[in-house]
Amino acid sequence: MPRKFNSYTNFEKEELIERLNATPNIEEFLKLLITEFDMKNTIPGSITKNILSSNMVKLVLPMINPVKPNE
Repeated sequence: MPRKFNSYTNFEKEELIERLNATPNIEEFLKLLITEFDMKNTIPGSITKNILSSNMVKLVLPMINPVKPNE
């Protein structure tokens, strides 16, 4: 059975935060999350999805330049 994040020690949590903070861009940040956590087999509940989507739209997406289709 895979470890749960709640079982990480404070040191392990701080180490992960440092690794996330050291990523050069959002793509590497997300890749690190995907490699560290089982995103494919995790089904978030509706409240979790609502919180994540709201925070993405309000906080994260305004910092990212949208990809424009070639004209």
